Amino acid sequence: MEIQERDSGRSITQHIAIAAASARLRPHRYRTLLRRSFTLFVLLACALGGTRPAAAQNAASRPPSPPTVKQVASDLYFFFDYAGSNSVFLVTDAGVLVIDTREHPRAGQDLLDRIHKVTDQPVKWVINSHFHGDHQFGNAAFQAAGATFVAQEETARIMQLVQPKEMARRMDYFRNNHYDPNEVKLVLPDVTFDTRMTIRLGGREARLFYLGPGQQAGDTFVLFPHARALFTPGAFAKHSMPNMAFTPSVENWIKLLDQVSAMDFDYILPAHGDVATRADVKELSAMLADEYATVKAAIAKGMSLEQAQQTLTFPQYKDWRNYERLKGEIKAMYELIQTGRRSYFE
Repeated sequence: MEIQERDSGRSITQHIAIAAASARLRPHRYRTLLRRSFTLFVLLACALGGTRPAAAQNAASRPPSPPTVKQVASDLYFFFDYAGSNSVFLVTDAGVLVIDTREHPRAGQDLLDRIHKVTDQPVKWVINSHFHGDHQFGNAAFQAAGATFVAQEETARIMQLVQPKEMARRMDYFRNNHYDPNEVKLVLPDVTFDTRMTIRLGGREARLFYLGPGQQAGDTFVLFPHARALFTPGAFAKHSMPNMAFTPSVENWIKLLDQVSAMDFDYILPAHGDVATRADVKELSAMLADEYATVKAAIAKGMSLEQAQQTLTFPQYKDWRNYERLKGEIKAMYELIQTGRRSYFE
């Protein structure tokens, strides 16, 4: 599917066409020396200001840095919230495209206010990258601003299916931030897609694609070819142990990470954690393969869940973010391997 918007005075013309799904992204065309230099500058700046390993953070006993907006290209911005979830927005002379809206309408409004500090252009498109509430419970603020919402078909289905459970697991966040949960409402996508969709806005492209389930069904990647930047959903976070409770297939998750690591782009703007590279994707793929194979072997040997939780400590990942929830991840993998079920969706 291709959707194009161009500036035509007071009106916006949309061109919608069905395009054949492609297994590979187009090769990148010639890049100017200026683009190379700017990209290197961005990577260096992010590296100098990036997330420190969890062990180092704990040792220093420092709270996470407050949310901030990083300009990663001339018209592309990364909203980085270490303690929460990230967003990305593309600014053009025909409007703004946003990926993910944070965890509550007030947090969504805060993001919208930050966008308005960069541009007075209206938000035309919002992409919800996956169903988790911390990426779409801010939708109401953007709906009020007149945005059109887009999501992969499975994301739209699951958003409706698990809304009460997603609300329940966000209550601590609401309380800690003095947010009223009654202000949250389910805002479903206006447009859905299957495997691929391209949004053209103000002479730029955002290429959405779905490689099958990763951390969950519906995981949507978004490539910005002009900036050589890739947004990744919950399927990837840098040096972080992921939540294993939602995936229907760890094998496909590993496969899609390997596909992503072989693509042609310069840096990653993830849904959680700081700016990353293809090498970080390979690292996560290797960790998942190691963790999954180890748990499968334990089950094959007849090891009980309780024994596995006490025995499988994976010390090589002790400095990874979210290492403390390892026992829960082992439990989630036991459920998947032994029963094929994902109880969160039941």
